[in-house]
Amino acid sequence: MKLTLRYHGLNARAFWQGLVEAQLKKLGGLVSIASARVSLERQHEVKPAFRVQTLLEVPGPDFHAEASDYTLQAALLKAVKDLERQIRARKSRQLDKWKTKVQLGLLPGRSALTPAGFRA
Repeated sequence: MKLTLRYHGLNARAFWQGLVEAQLKKLGGLVSIASARVSLERQHEVKPAFRVQTLLEVPGPDFHAEASDYTLQAALLKAVKDLERQIRARKSRQLDKWKTKVQLGLLPGRSALTPAGFRA
């Protein structure tokens, strides 16, 4: 996975990069991540002051998340939880489609007239 970190209103710190990498590794077990772009921002005039924007490039449509909170760690955690929710929802939809095709007997290599689970 290629990671690109951008900082706005913050100085780059190795701690923050390690924190982002650790959180994204958790998502790597759910989906194959080609690259990740993460923007860490501190807004001085706005409350909550920290904002995290993420883009995960994966096979198929990409995942996007944005979160704000009073600490950078909390904002990052919110963004990662949103990404995890999106990934799990997509996997669930894909599984539901597959189950429907099995029930209807629409799997490749089978006749539409042959019931699923029937062997000739």
